[in-house]
Amino acid sequence: MVMHRWDPYTDLVTLRQAMDRLLDQSFVRRDQTGVREVTGARSMPIDLYERNGDYIVKAYLPGVRAEDVDINADQGTITIQAHVPSEAEQGEAKNYRWLVNELGYGDVARTVTLPSVIDASRIDAAVENGILTVTIPKAEEAKPKKITVRAK
Repeated sequence: MVMHRWDPYTDLVTLRQAMDRLLDQSFVRRDQTGVREVTGARSMPIDLYERNGDYIVKAYLPGVRAEDVDINADQGTITIQAHVPSEAEQGEAKNYRWLVNELGYGDVARTVTLPSVIDASRIDAAVENGILTVTIPKAEEAKPKKITVRAK
């Protein structure tokens, strides 16, 4: 039979650990991704990932034309803004008796702060089938470099 001795100090947590747990479990999430909303517009759902030394941002923008999307880059921060059209905004449609109106429309925006320096002059964006894809290359100084070792 194995005996375990009870140690009252093993069950104690620090105040910092308790506060972290409280914040993690609350409805307010801490911003650890660098993603935040633009004031005055609904949040735009996005995917953000890194591929071959570039950051890729994908956003759903149904019915939005390419010329109606505004993308700004400033010191590693990308802001995407657009207006998603809807029949509900049309003049005559305002008099309809809407039974269900769940399709999102109106101004949407998202600001993302990326973790490394980017090359804003080479950012590429395209809309296809309602999906916006923004390719954001890293700056050369932010890319990993292979260093060769010489023998003496």
